Amino acid sequence: MATDVSQRAVAPTDRPQGRAAVTAALKQAALELLAEQGISFSTREVAARANVNHGLIHRHFGSKRELLSAALAERNAALEELADDASPFDLSLQGEPPTAVLVARLILDNATELIGDHLTTEAVVAGAARRVDDGGPLSAGERAAVATAISLGWAVFGPYALQAAGVPHSIEATSALQAIVDDLLGYDAP
Repeated sequence: MATDVSQRAVAPTDRPQGRAAVTAALKQAALELLAEQGISFSTREVAARANVNHGLIHRHFGSKRELLSAALAERNAALEELADDASPFDLSLQGEPPTAVLVARLILDNATELIGDHLTTEAVVAGAARRVDDGGPLSAGERAAVATAISLGWAVFGPYALQAAGVPHSIEATSALQAIVDDLLGYDAP
């Protein structure tokens, strides 16, 4: 009979060692579980996935909510570094699991307060404001919101939409959609 991974003894050398390694493993495990299950996962599942003692979640973060907030803040900070020169289309696919999946889960679970300060969106709005003529019908914020919605929707639902339409995944479809998003935000075509 196969042994369940969560009940299998983990060799001490397979466990993360030190505060930085433990907290990184916990944050990654929390993001993976968020992508798979939404926010309904337990801290015991996080600890098992990270191969650490359950009590370390409470020691380092205090609660599941604080762990998720820290993991998402770290992801947001990494995206902020890219946001000035990247479109939401590119940003939505960053990370593992992809940021778009995490955002979709948080929206569907009515837990958007965990997303944080929306630093990435602010950077996209600022970039659009610099690149787009103010005479158009949409403000930079509206352009960024539409572009983000398109990008997140494609990242999360694109494969299903293509399958439902009976067409295989194609680089051309993805490129065409990215061109629409880039045009909306005033990026120069490559």
